[in-house]
Amino acid sequence: MKMCNAEILKKIKLLEQSKSDVLSKENRTHQVTYQEEKDRYDYGYSFSLTRETVCGLDAEIRKLRHLLNISNATTAVPEFEMTLGECLVYLAQLNNELGIVSRMAKKETTTTNTTYGGKVEYTALNYSKEECQAKADWLQNTIAQLQIAIDRTNLTNMIDAE
Repeated sequence: MKMCNAEILKKIKLLEQSKSDVLSKENRTHQVTYQEEKDRYDYGYSFSLTRETVCGLDAEIRKLRHLLNISNATTAVPEFEMTLGECLVYLAQLNNELGIVSRMAKKETTTTNTTYGGKVEYTALNYSKEECQAKADWLQNTIAQLQIAIDRTNLTNMIDAE
């Protein structure tokens, strides 16, 4: 059965939620507290069945993640002349850079502070706020284009997931 990257990502998310549900149920039912034997309640918990279920879910998640990793390493994103995996790393780098540049663009050009001794102290920027804002605008635009290219690739690249 062929699936696109986006479908595989959704399936992984569903499998991880199923595993979380199994582990949550195990946490609630793996032991019982009671005072008298007649009050003891059997939740129907089975250690071996639960472990088998978790193991099966983990195996399916591993298989799908492996297929996705191969796809990310080999699928080209033509608009950026990179693989999908490289684009994901680039996206994280751009977002990090945008955070830095955005904070810098919001700073005041010159600020003053009065010291404990009553002297005025000046702090001035050593860069152009306009240049910094232009870089922030470029980063925002590039991030948007990159996200669209990644989404398009994830929706159109088909993987044999059997």
